[in-house]
Amino acid sequence: MKVHWGKSVVVVFVIFGVFIISMVIKMFQVPVNMVSKQYYAEEQLYEVQQRQKDNIKLLSAEPIITLNKADGNIDFILPQDIQDIEGNIRFFRPSDSRLDFNAPLKLNEANAQAIDASRMVKGRWIIKLTFTSKGVDYLYEKSLVI
Repeated sequence: MKVHWGKSVVVVFVIFGVFIISMVIKMFQVPVNMVSKQYYAEEQLYEVQQRQKDNIKLLSAEPIITLNKADGNIDFILPQDIQDIEGNIRFFRPSDSRLDFNAPLKLNEANAQAIDASRMVKGRWIIKLTFTSKGVDYLYEKSLVI
């Protein structure tokens, strides 16, 4: 039995159509996670954030953010030369914005803080440490894999 070339073209178009329709259906089922819900508003603050990042370089040492696997904490240590610190720690999960959360910056007398990482999903996190000391704003970012 010989297949006519016209039938072959129709079969190819039908297969292509089914493929495109299935891709469109799959596309609508995948959740869309933007980096941030206020992406455009945050983009307007880019220059301010860059200035805050540059202020970190004026400190005697950069902040230290480490994962302490022994006790399951994320340790934050700020330089001793800055005092009267108020700030916030943002835990940002690039792969799923629903896991993002904030924590207040509450340092002890050694300018250190520990946050329990046991409730955090394993994977890559971006930690944004924002704080103010003596009227100067600072922003420090670090990528951490838990």
